[in-house]
Amino acid sequence: MQVSRVNLIKIRDGQYSNDYDYVAIEEPLEINVCDEECKTFAIIMRTPGNDLELALGFLYSEGVIDSMEDVIKVEQSVDKINVILRNKNKVESRQTVVNSSCGFCGRALLYTVDILKSETTIKKDVVISLPEKLRSEQEVFNITGGLHAAGLFTPDGELRYVYEDVGRHNAVDKLVGRLLREGQLPASSYVLQVSGRIGYEIVSKAIMAGIPIISGISAPTSYAIRIAHDAGATVIGFVRGKSFNVYTHAERVKI
Repeated sequence: MQVSRVNLIKIRDGQYSNDYDYVAIEEPLEINVCDEECKTFAIIMRTPGNDLELALGFLYSEGVIDSMEDVIKVEQSVDKINVILRNKNKVESRQTVVNSSCGFCGRALLYTVDILKSETTIKKDVVISLPEKLRSEQEVFNITGGLHAAGLFTPDGELRYVYEDVGRHNAVDKLVGRLLREGQLPASSYVLQVSGRIGYEIVSKAIMAGIPIISGISAPTSYAIRIAHDAGATVIGFVRGKSFNVYTHAERVKI
């Protein structure tokens, strides 16, 4: 449980009282890529835990690694991960701190995505069920109210993995890193459910991982819709109650 107890002053109806609350932990993680020597690739503000998956998923999303065969070994400490690579030709340090709300801060270019090849479909009743299933597994959010979550589901609505983080993109990277470690990429038979807005970084990471259906409880952005349309991905937003919107490739959603 990555939470911290903090003291505070509570104000209710004009009355002050001493109290406490629990907040989500946010700390930096230095990701280094190494051959003869190690160099800092990025510093990510994240919720500690599953740092190995986060680092691998992040490097995969950045196009630094294509599979675990590109990784010789990983050295991990409390706030630093060294990833020893077989080939560092593609690596350029971002020389920036990636804050918890930004998945692509400091990038000079937005990378392109491949066309998805997946016949995966999902029924509308399953779509409607995903937010509550995800929420029920958000242990730290239920205490702090301060974390995002990303869950990987089967088309039948079975939850496979769930990860939480202060950054929605970090949660997705942790999920992708898990799939990468287990040799399950591309994940062309799964559905990604996220707990918030569906931005470009979420859709891009999902597409790179081969996930054909991306669903969220809030709105997608215009660029997220654009790249999803071009890549053949289905984007579903505003999944609340018994309603939702399908923004791209609605043929995957079955009544």
